[in-house]
Amino acid sequence: MYAIKRKGFAMILAIFVVVLIAMGGTLLLSNASMGSKTTFVNYLRAEAELLAQSATDYTLMRAQAIDTTAIGNPCLNQLNITVNDAGGSPMFDIRTTLTYSFRGARAVGCTSWIAQNTGKDTTVMIDVTVSDHNLSTETIRVHKRSWQKL
Repeated sequence: MYAIKRKGFAMILAIFVVVLIAMGGTLLLSNASMGSKTTFVNYLRAEAELLAQSATDYTLMRAQAIDTTAIGNPCLNQLNITVNDAGGSPMFDIRTTLTYSFRGARAVGCTSWIAQNTGKDTTVMIDVTVSDHNLSTETIRVHKRSWQKL
């Protein structure tokens, strides 16, 4: 019987295995970095949603402080808030717009209203939009709309 000599086969197989392991490592690192980025974006989105809820509550509190029946007492039509980080850099802009539906006559200074003399409780539709200041590669924008009774 004759033996077949394969002098370079073991070296080629070793190079192939090293390349496969390197590709697997690269894929693992890529997947880990994408997971980290996704976690950061999800964190910012959750923060924006919580800010939208807080802005809705704060705007309602400010609108309830205004006596819409008093003469010369203006309505709260919009409210703009900037949220900064600990260093003072702006992180989020919050824009709040109010639209009223009045029980009686429209209050002075209300530029945005749907109905007046409805006979029902005065209500306000609060639109809140939270936008980020380029905190990540994705644009983060959250919109929340709610009807609230004054």
